[in-house]
This record gives sequence, C-alpha cells and structure tokens, in this order.
Amino acid sequence: MVLIFQALEAILLRTVSNLSHFSVVGMNIVKKLIRSYMKLIYAALYSENCKMSRGCLTLLSAMVAQGPDSARDVYSHFDFNNKYLPGLLKKGFKKAEVLGCA
Repeated sequence: MVLIFQALEAILLRTVSNLSHFSVVGMNIVKKLIRSYMKLIYAALYSENCKMSRGCLTLLSAMVAQGPDSARDVYSHFDFNNKYLPGLLKKGFKKAEVLGCA
C-alpha cells in the first residue's frame, strides 16, 4: 500500500507543478480519495508501521498541495478529533525520514 501512496503522491505533485494542464485530473484524484478511501487513509495513518504513516502523511500533503479547493475538501473531511491523532507526535520519525532522505 505504501507504493500506491507514493505513486499517487508523485502523480499529484506532478499535476500541481509541471503538468498544470492536468490539474482537473489531480482534483478528481483528490475527490475520489476523499469520497471512497478515507477509512483506508485513516488506517494507514494510524498504523504501527512508520513507513505506512509517513507515506500517508506525504499523500495528504500532496492532496492539499493541489490548491485551495482540495485543501478545503481535505480539511472538511479529515477528523481532527480522532483519538489516535496525538499518537503521531510520538511516532519518532527520524529527521532524515521526514525530509525524504531515508
């Protein structure tokens, strides 16, 4: 599943940067992820596997990077009151992992 998140992240980042003429495709991907796969995203985000959580966080970042509309959609559908969310702070991601060096 990490590879799927990485592939979607790469597609979304490309549509926001040098493939801006495909921005509608990026927005449709974001909407589909929000509409159909939020439970899977939550499961990956709160997983015990740090790579899974990190991949999910970078995917969420790429989703928000699509623009203000997608950021608003993600914000409105994300459960910030989830009891497992504070646990992400204790995951202990290494600095190199967060920067994408590991």
